[in-house]
Amino acid sequence: MNTEPHGDHWTGNAFFDAPVVAHEGVRARILGTDLAAHVARVASFGPEEPKLLEGYRPNAPVITFQSEMKLHVGDHTFRLVHMPGHTAYQAAVIVEEEGVVFTSDNIFCKVHTWLQEADPNLWLEALESLRGLREDMFVPGHGPVCDKRYLDEQGAFIREWVDYVRRRGVERGMTKERCVAELTAMTDRYPMDVGQDGMAPNVMKLNVANLYDFVTGAGIHRY
Repeated sequence: MNTEPHGDHWTGNAFFDAPVVAHEGVRARILGTDLAAHVARVASFGPEEPKLLEGYRPNAPVITFQSEMKLHVGDHTFRLVHMPGHTAYQAAVIVEEEGVVFTSDNIFCKVHTWLQEADPNLWLEALESLRGLREDMFVPGHGPVCDKRYLDEQGAFIREWVDYVRRRGVERGMTKERCVAELTAMTDRYPMDVGQDGMAPNVMKLNVANLYDFVTGAGIHRY
């Protein structure tokens, strides 16, 4: 099951001989990916990657849904629910018998949040949807396992980011380019997740660029 369209959630599909399930928007994004550029980027992550990526072909989702679906596998029920926020195609996977929810990147627990194509309003709605579930064990897209108590902190950080770009940039009449270059104060609010060392400066720029467009009404980025 792929819970979003970003490459860190689907590149590994290719190493499993199994059908993949995802929101239909995830399938469209994977099929529309420039594979040469994607493989080159992933190959740069470490010394083992180039060998692993030889002859790479993505294993795109073949079972898709729009709003919600259930899979009955053995003694378990997996309920997939569309919860846009971090991207337009996020999904939560609820394992009813275990009381567990895989939240995708709508939760970054105790690590820095990526907002490069987020819709903050929808994201906050998604957090409230998670709060309304009876399940209370959350496996986030990044960071350690948490529960509903973390939802307030995640929501507050999203609001903090939007407020930061609005007050420190847009309301001061700064251009988007200047905001991207100068608004760096959020860098140390949380550490980057495991394997993301050195990415913080670029993540800050991506976050600021998207939120500038969100605040000014120019739209949300789609990568």
